[in-house]
Amino acid sequence: MKKNEVMRIYNFSDAKLLELGNEKIAFMRRDAEAFAAYRLNETKFSELETKVNDFSNLITDIETSTEQVQITQQKNAKGEELRNAIRAVMTRAAQKYGMDSARYANYGTDTLSRQSDADLLVTAKRVVRVGTANLNDLQNEGLQQSHLDTVNTLNNEFNSLFIEQKMKISDRDIQQEDRVEDGNEIYLLLTKYTQTGQDIWESSDVAKYNDYIIYNTPSGEELPEEPKI
Repeated sequence: MKKNEVMRIYNFSDAKLLELGNEKIAFMRRDAEAFAAYRLNETKFSELETKVNDFSNLITDIETSTEQVQITQQKNAKGEELRNAIRAVMTRAAQKYGMDSARYANYGTDTLSRQSDADLLVTAKRVVRVGTANLNDLQNEGLQQSHLDTVNTLNNEFNSLFIEQKMKISDRDIQQEDRVEDGNEIYLLLTKYTQTGQDIWESSDVAKYNDYIIYNTPSGEELPEEPKI
């Protein structure tokens, strides 16, 4: 069964979650005596603090997206190198057979500039295979084994970058899912503990009651009141 997409349950940023986590832990330690009656003690506070610290050390999406962009740029540049190497072969085939000939069409490069990455990989192998079979025919047009070797080498390099790009995309998805799950776990613990704090101080200390409020808004703060008409 396909796993459902993990959704963040808090509306503010991860940075705000870290800020709130550290702040509320400090308040709970300050009021440890009051929390002890609810079996919330330093052990629980330290466990939450560890989760907050671990969360702060997770690689961010900015970092993983940058890595993905970098490998994509490298792959695209290598793809253009590969296309140029294929064109060097096809120019010689066109000189020999003509671009409208069946022999030229046999190379399968008519849509070279528009081919997907996967199609380009297949086309490059075909160009090497057909070019090798026609090498004797095309030697008078200047085609050499080194041209075909270049296409083969670039195709292998392009394939490696293509796979690496797919892996980076997958790694980013996994890391994002893990980050959302970890953030949600921290948020749930925070709201559980701070609700206890509000219950403790609701009728006895307004200032301390307010210390335990978490607003699930984009800023993590109370929304301003609507202007009265």
